[in-house]
Amino acid sequence: SLLVLLAPPNMRFSCYALAALLAVMSGLEQAAGLEPLDVAFDGPPGWRMVDRFAGFRYEVMGNVIGVGFRQATSEKATQLGCFGWAQNTERGTVVGEVRCAKSVAPAMKEWLAAGPPKSRVDEVTVKDYENTKIKLHFSHFKILPDERQTCFRDPPHQCAEFAENGGGGGSAPSHDEF
Repeated sequence: SLLVLLAPPNMRFSCYALAALLAVMSGLEQAAGLEPLDVAFDGPPGWRMVDRFAGFRYEVMGNVIGVGFRQATSEKATQLGCFGWAQNTERGTVVGEVRCAKSVAPAMKEWLAAGPPKSRVDEVTVKDYENTKIKLHFSHFKILPDERQTCFRDPPHQCAEFAENGGGGGSAPSHDEF
């Protein structure tokens, strides 16, 4: 296989062994009626992405505009090793997405509920992502400009056309998010 050809000579045996193992696993999965390599990428508990990471979307209501909320959110996310984004909305809320280690996600959510000293948080709505993957991915935490169009099929931060049509379907435009 290509993996073996590209490997240095001292690692070729390991690559052959890995390729053979994957072929056997793929054959066993097909015999069981599963899609090839599902098990190989799912892994044991603790190895899977969903066991190690958390991803969520949020909307913060209250006195959160003009008080440094987005900047403080960026600083807290960076401190916790999270990445994602934050943005002001026309409704006077702050919205965004966060992805981080599962162990620090509760601390980030608690921080969003408290906010920085000059803010007043009345309510926070959070939607956890089952697959942990945020929709708008950056290598660090980013503050998006207010004029950038962001919204989703369902709350929090639902697109107006989806809200008017009762949620994520019907005659709403066919775009998925944003």
